Amino acid sequence: MQNLFNSVAVLALLGVVLLLFASAAMLKMIRDLQAGLVEAQAAGGPAQFRAPAVRTVADFAAPDAKPTYVMVVHSACPACRDRASELVGLAASYTGGHLAVLTADAACRDWFPGEHVRVVVDAVLLGRIAVGVTPSIVKYAPDGAEQWRRVVGSTEDLYDLLDIVPADAP
Repeated sequence: MQNLFNSVAVLALLGVVLLLFASAAMLKMIRDLQAGLVEAQAAGGPAQFRAPAVRTVADFAAPDAKPTYVMVVHSACPACRDRASELVGLAASYTGGHLAVLTADAACRDWFPGEHVRVVVDAVLLGRIAVGVTPSIVKYAPDGAEQWRRVVGSTEDLYDLLDIVPADAP
């Protein structure tokens, strides 16, 4: 019985040693990949490693001196539907800029009745802008240059991003 116990202990120790070597090899591979990324960034490497350039979208240029706020939405996003109804509710009286919505889903057009929010259904433009999280707001200067982009997680976020003070605020 003692021999069986000794054999199992030796095999367990051997397994631990093999796992140690395997984890060391994986750690070396990860460090090599990190070093490659750092070198690519330093050399100006591929576009995905560089900071994105300021995007200018002529479609969102404004004829006046006001910015354009573009909310990016998707039809499968429940938060997008909530923020859409909030945006429609405040659009008629909003004077801080132009309001627009960008989506790839024509079904989202129904969320924005009236003419106060411009709806752009364009999958190619959405791909060029490359917003990864919906709902998000992208602010464009009057010349169409992107100024910033933020995720709209709540009604308070929407009001903050559009510089709106709610009526019930002190």
